[in-house]
Amino acid sequence: MDELLDQTSRALNERGIRGSLLIRRNNLVWRGYFTDTSGVRAQKRIHLGLRAHPGQLLNAEKRVIDLASAVSSNSGVLPERMPWDDDPAGALEHRRSQPRTVAEAVELLETDFWTGKTRNGAAERTWERILLELKRLPQQATITTDLLVAVASTTETGSRTRLESCKVFKRLGKLAGLEGLERLDDLRSKTQYRPERRDLPTDEELLQLMKSVHAGHQWAWPTWALVTFGCRPSEVFSLKPQPEGIADVLTIKLKNQKPEWRTALALPVGDEVEPPDNRVWRVKKPAEYDSLEAKRLTGNWGKWLKAQAPSLQLYDLRHAWAIRSIHRNLNPSLAAKCMGHSLAVHSGTYHRELNRRDVAAVAAGLRNNADN
Repeated sequence: MDELLDQTSRALNERGIRGSLLIRRNNLVWRGYFTDTSGVRAQKRIHLGLRAHPGQLLNAEKRVIDLASAVSSNSGVLPERMPWDDDPAGALEHRRSQPRTVAEAVELLETDFWTGKTRNGAAERTWERILLELKRLPQQATITTDLLVAVASTTETGSRTRLESCKVFKRLGKLAGLEGLERLDDLRSKTQYRPERRDLPTDEELLQLMKSVHAGHQWAWPTWALVTFGCRPSEVFSLKPQPEGIADVLTIKLKNQKPEWRTALALPVGDEVEPPDNRVWRVKKPAEYDSLEAKRLTGNWGKWLKAQAPSLQLYDLRHAWAIRSIHRNLNPSLAAKCMGHSLAVHSGTYHRELNRRDVAAVAAGLRNNADN
């Protein structure tokens, strides 16, 4: 990628446009000297509104040329608005009928993905996951349905990778105007992916884990909080326990929305475990939540947990809370709200245990009737 950036920069320099094309935070920027509206000339980095991807380099070159033209027309002063700010939809529509190679189609998908979205950490990670699937495809090859099916077929049958590849490739194919994409659905449905069922820790095992960690240890408080309240690991850093056995916590998995507060419920595994008083990072309001920092912390926390208990993952502690709520006959709708997801997601994820509870309740009723 560095060589391609240098080639594009040299091509622009040969046009008399001085500066360099760089990558900052996975976005393309143009670095050069500019005069602002107050008359101060200094080196600036101009964000081009494009992700750092080889398929975007032609767009980047065009935008730098448009920028140079706008500066020249504005008496040598950097305009307050960039030339491309007003026409993302027009650029998308112009390219909609033109993708010929995979790289061109990926460029189209990237523009489509970001249209109307806020560029936050969660959205960035979603695009990175999509891009990982797209990198399986030969970028300079002509995009066809046959190509998408052939590459998707190289993934393991019945795996999550097969599922994700088919989903992403179908989305790419639709934007490229391809036909016959139902073949990807057929490929995906031949052996439907089912998540591996994990053995969740018992209350006794969780109790032993928490007792084994010194109260002043870095991960003592987060582990206690996750076990007790069942929130998502990355939400723990915003958790604010209240004396009534509840807590305020930010729901961070809201599509295209900012984090917002919800109420979580304490379901402790043992009264003898006192909550530690140390915090790794304390988030007091939604604006302070940094998803990249949360990702970094949960990564380190997960590595620590694996060293303590190799068979455990952080999400196992969350799922164990859900199973505990079922065993304690907590209303599923209330449990779902406390966990920050819908009743449909709750029922779909924990349907085995919910069904088991319902069957057990019927069996108990039948025994009572027989005894009477």
